[in-house]
Amino acid sequence: MSERSRGALYTVLWSWVAFAAVAAWFGHDLSIYPTRAAARQMAVADPGVPDAYHVLLAAGVVGCAATAVAAAVFAVAAARYARARGRRGIYLLMAVPPAAAVLWIGGLELLPSGPGSAGTAGFAVLWLLLGAAGVAVSTQAVITIARSCELNERTWRIAGAMAAVVTAAMLVATGATITWGIVLRGSPLPGGPLSGWLLVTVIMAAATARAAIALIGARRADGTLAEHPATA
Repeated sequence: MSERSRGALYTVLWSWVAFAAVAAWFGHDLSIYPTRAAARQMAVADPGVPDAYHVLLAAGVVGCAATAVAAAVFAVAAARYARARGRRGIYLLMAVPPAAAVLWIGGLELLPSGPGSAGTAGFAVLWLLLGAAGVAVSTQAVITIARSCELNERTWRIAGAMAAVVTAAMLVATGATITWGIVLRGSPLPGGPLSGWLLVTVIMAAATARAAIALIGARRADGTLAEHPATA
């Protein structure tokens, strides 16, 4: 795999991280709004709204599953390389994502419960930002591992296939989010602020476009090199 193709995979990974974070926030917000009574009314009056949400959820599950497959394949290949070359630093980098997840999830127990207050809200926002930082650090650790290890072609091919699946899931989820907003706005049902939906849609669309452009550009470049190989 060419360096450009590997760079495209890194671009997809960063785009997917941003996309998943925004989609998770948006999906969580939708899961608690509207009320159950309003949700039943919405399902009957305009089934396109809950259908779009279900498509968004399904696309997210597919994207996460593809990410898990790629992560498992990379982990096995990186561990073999680290063992063969005696690169203990790779093991430390591999420990960053799970350690960050455990620390952040464990820290949720420290969040005070009960009636909301300025202090409680501030601590929750701070912990959310720390979680975002942990995701960014973990993503960079994965990319550092990929750049440090000599991985075989099979590993890169699987990663490329999973990146294509993730990008496709992002495209479907973006379409579902757009559909959700348009259908809801065109119905008499109550909806949340238009600005929130627009912001989420723009971020998701931008992340999807960035991932798709990177993958398509890399594949075209690799195809051109295959048809016209460089000669000495």
